[in-house]
Amino acid sequence: MGRKKNKKARNSGATAARISGASAARKPAAAGAAPRSSFANKHADTLRRVGRGAAILLGLVFLLAGTLKIGDPWSFLGSLPAYGVPSAVRLPATVLVPIFEVVLGFMLVAGWRLREASMATAAFLLVFGGAIAYGWAAGTLQECGCFGPLLKRTPSQALAQDAGLMLLAVLGFLWAPASNKSMTRGRWGTLATIAIASVAMIGSTLMEDPGTLEERIAAAEPVVGGATPSLADLNLRDRDVFLYLFHPDCPHCIENSPRVKRIVDDPDLPELIGITHSVRPADVRNYQLGADAEFIAYTFLMPSFVQITGDGAVPQLVYLRRGRIERVWKGDLPSPAELKRFLSAG
Repeated sequence: MGRKKNKKARNSGATAARISGASAARKPAAAGAAPRSSFANKHADTLRRVGRGAAILLGLVFLLAGTLKIGDPWSFLGSLPAYGVPSAVRLPATVLVPIFEVVLGFMLVAGWRLREASMATAAFLLVFGGAIAYGWAAGTLQECGCFGPLLKRTPSQALAQDAGLMLLAVLGFLWAPASNKSMTRGRWGTLATIAIASVAMIGSTLMEDPGTLEERIAAAEPVVGGATPSLADLNLRDRDVFLYLFHPDCPHCIENSPRVKRIVDDPDLPELIGITHSVRPADVRNYQLGADAEFIAYTFLMPSFVQITGDGAVPQLVYLRRGRIERVWKGDLPSPAELKRFLSAG
């Protein structure tokens, strides 16, 4: 009798275990649990290769953009006013932005801290895209200057390019293989060497002074389709002139227009030649009519204008003696009497 009871108990226990196992098998997976064979697990190697390729491509673009700016910092400096960058920030930006691009590009290509570099690149592109949108909306930006004089981009093309590079940065951040290795002294030393060499190259170019403004003007690029005559005909090395750097819409330039007239009309002073940027001939003519002053004026692209003026600030009056800069007045122009005193003292 007892053996029958024990056998029945064992049978009922086995049945309960089978029922419990079956119900457990039918029970859905807990919420949030990753499926055993997800897309990421199946294609992990492919995704890592895509992320690594995106980082390398992005790095090469940044290396190219930064290297071109380092090789021709005048063009980059000249493009900054169109973005609304304050004059006090333009020179530091001309030095720091290319270094930032080259260092990030090197890290992305070399595979050093890929996710951190990708995230920093995405932040840089976000700021740059905002600056493009600002310049476009303000009507001051005609081309982005991202790749210096090598490749010109309209604001719409630059924004599309920025969006494409942002996608590469996101892919690099999400899928590039994570680097668990810390930045060694050798790696930090490599990045520091790149930064120092870049500063030296930019600084030597910006500080290089050929001694004559004529050479800078001759190398400048006039507005395409404008009526600007050849500056070679001016023979700046053979005579003394005043160069008046202005913009027709500049309120300070408009305030100084009466002094411009007095300088132009004074027969005892050298000829005054106007230099402006990115305006229509009609705008220059309207300024001359408002000032009641007749003087020849040349219109250049903004990068070339900054190359000539040094910082893009207006108004400026430059006294050029036989092609050499003798004196620069910024802000309020001097009176004819002040100019005569300066000339007689020289």
